[in-house]
Amino acid sequence: MASLERAAKDDRAVVLVGVWAAWEAVFFPIVPDVGACLLALAAPQRASRLFGAVLAGAMVGTLVLAIFATQAPDRVRSMLLAIPGIDHAVLADAGGSIANDGVLGFVQFGPGAPLKVDTAAWIAQRGTVAGLFVGTILNRLTRVGPPVLVATLLGVLAGPWIRAHQRATLVAYAAFWIGIYTYIWGVA
Repeated sequence: MASLERAAKDDRAVVLVGVWAAWEAVFFPIVPDVGACLLALAAPQRASRLFGAVLAGAMVGTLVLAIFATQAPDRVRSMLLAIPGIDHAVLADAGGSIANDGVLGFVQFGPGAPLKVDTAAWIAQRGTVAGLFVGTILNRLTRVGPPVLVATLLGVLAGPWIRAHQRATLVAYAAFWIGIYTYIWGVA
């Protein structure tokens, strides 16, 4: 993974992950874990910077979506419903979770409502901006943090093997994420 490792050590990788996280927090359907985990696997010493970029990007994207949701809630709802994996049930579940649990409704381990859905639910319930930022941080810590941590540990423990089997690693990595999204989006 020499070239991937070199790319992961480039500051542009941090910017890319941050932009991806911002984009995903508004409307992109693929979580930034996909990029951040691969880069953390290739260069585990960069994992904290990559995760910091995920947090920063998510906060920017969340703020952008919150502004739109305040101004045009029906358009935001329509946009969300056009995203793969988001339907009326996902919106209702997120709304109920935010209504019942407040900011803790943003906590997410594994698959579930995307951050953008929680953001729209928070704004619909007239949540504060401070609460939105706390919720965003909680969401990214619980949703993106564990996979990045696992990728980092794998990068540390299996780094030599991964570098020696770069193609196999990339194929397995791609197959893993394709499988995850096939399941989440019900593509099968």
